Amino acid sequence: MSQGLEPHRPWPWWARLCAALALLCVGCPAGKCGRGTTGVGPLSEEERRAIPGVIAFISERATQKDIWLVKPTGEETQLTKSPEEDDFTAAPAPDGKALLTIATRTVDGLHLEQLRLQPLDGSAPVPLNTPRARARNASWSPDGRWLVAESDAKSFSDLVRMEPRPGVEEKPLTSVREGCFEPSVSPDGSEIAFVSSREGDPEIYVMRADGTGERRITAFHKEDREPRWSPDGKWLSFISNREGRERFFLVRPDGTGLRAVSGTASQSDERELAWSPDGQKVAYVERLPDAKSRIWVASVAGGEPVALTDGKTRDDEPAWSPDGKYLVFVAERNGDTDLWLMRADGSGQTRLTTAKGADWLPRWIASPR
Repeated sequence: MSQGLEPHRPWPWWARLCAALALLCVGCPAGKCGRGTTGVGPLSEEERRAIPGVIAFISERATQKDIWLVKPTGEETQLTKSPEEDDFTAAPAPDGKALLTIATRTVDGLHLEQLRLQPLDGSAPVPLNTPRARARNASWSPDGRWLVAESDAKSFSDLVRMEPRPGVEEKPLTSVREGCFEPSVSPDGSEIAFVSSREGDPEIYVMRADGTGERRITAFHKEDREPRWSPDGKWLSFISNREGRERFFLVRPDGTGLRAVSGTASQSDERELAWSPDGQKVAYVERLPDAKSRIWVASVAGGEPVALTDGKTRDDEPAWSPDGKYLVFVAERNGDTDLWLMRADGSGQTRLTTAKGADWLPRWIASPR
C-alpha cells in the first residue's frame, strides 16, 4: 500500500523487519557511486532560501503523530494537533494550498480512518468521509476537482471517486470481492491505474476515470503492486517480487516495454520509488543489512543507477523538490530520525529537522498557485 498506513510505520518496525530479512549487501560497485556521500555539505543558508515549496511531514515529538510543515530553511509550523488521533501525510492538493491527511483513532477496539483536506494556512480541516476501517491511498485528479481512494464503506476495499468537499456522496468505481487497491490517476486525468487480486494474486490494471474499460497490464504469478504514473504519462512504475525480491519495474500503459529500474546496481529489496517532476528520473531506496538503507537515482532512459547516499546509515523515503533540483529524505543519524536535504546528485546533505522524536514521511508541496 503505497500511501496506506502499514508500510509507513515508525523506524523500529521496519528496522526489525530488515534485520529479520538478513538481506545481502553488495556495496557500491566501483564507478557506480554518485558524488553524494553521507556527511557532505551542508547547504548554505543562501542556497536553502532559494529552494521552492514547503515540506509536510509526520512528527512523533509528542505522544501522538502530528503533521508539521518545514521550509527548506528549517522554519517549522505545526499543522495538526489531535491528542486522541494519529495524523498521517497523504497527497498534497494540486493547487498547493492544502494537504490530504489520514486521521486514525481506535474506538472500542476498532481502527478507524478518515480522509481530511487540511488547508496549509492552519484553518480547520475538512472531513471527506465518515470514520471507517479503510479510507486511504488517495490520488488526486490533475485539476484537483476530484480524487480516488480506497474505501470499505460498502465492501472490503472498493475504489471510490470523491470530491474534496464535505457531504458529497462517493461514487464507487470498482466492486471486486478480493478488493482493489492503490489507485493512481494519470497525469491527464483520463485513466486510473490500480491493483486487484481478482485472479489470484495482485496485478496491475488500468481503467478509465469513470470506472469503465478495465484492462490488465501485468500477468505474473507473484505480487505486482504500487502502480504510479510517470509525470508525462508514458510509463507506469510498480514493485514486484517476481525475481524473489522486491524490485521496481517500468511498463508502458499498454503493457509493453517491461524492464527493471535498477539494472545490476542493487541486489536487495527496493522500496519508496519517487518520480522526478520532469519524469526523466526515479529515486528509490535499497534495503541493506543491519537495518541500513541507501538511496539511488536512475534515469528512465536507461543506464546504471547512481547511489546518492553511502549506505552507512538508514536513508529512506526520498521526495523531490518541485523544481527537481533537490531531494528531502528521512535518515537516522546523530541518534534520531530526522528529515535531511540534498542536491539531486547527492551532494550537500544537510539536516533539516532537529527536534527529539522521529520525523518521517515527507511530502514536498509546491508553492500555492
